[in-house]
Amino acid sequence: MTEIELIVDSTEQDIFRPKNDEKQKKYYSEKQKSHRLKNQIIITDNGKEIVDVIVGERGPESDIILFKKQQKKFDKEQRFQGDKGYQGGERIDTPKKKNKP
Repeated sequence: MTEIELIVDSTEQDIFRPKNDEKQKKYYSEKQKSHRLKNQIIITDNGKEIVDVIVGERGPESDIILFKKQQKKFDKEQRFQGDKGYQGGERIDTPKKKNKP
């Protein structure tokens, strides 16, 4: 599958506030001000095939950390494409950051 570049993206979904204090802290996203789960999907470059999915990770987990865990399943030569949330990852192309004038 290394001959094609795969596309990776994440999405979040709200969950009800857990009753357990420890779980509340674990799933609370300070950025979104709610309790959340994060899902990540990897698809082919034409968008017709789902290659891999991660479901139900902690909402506060960053996209790049989640991707690094998922990337281990693939060949070391596999290339990926992602949004700005994946900047700093290996073998992943992201949009270039624009410098302010």
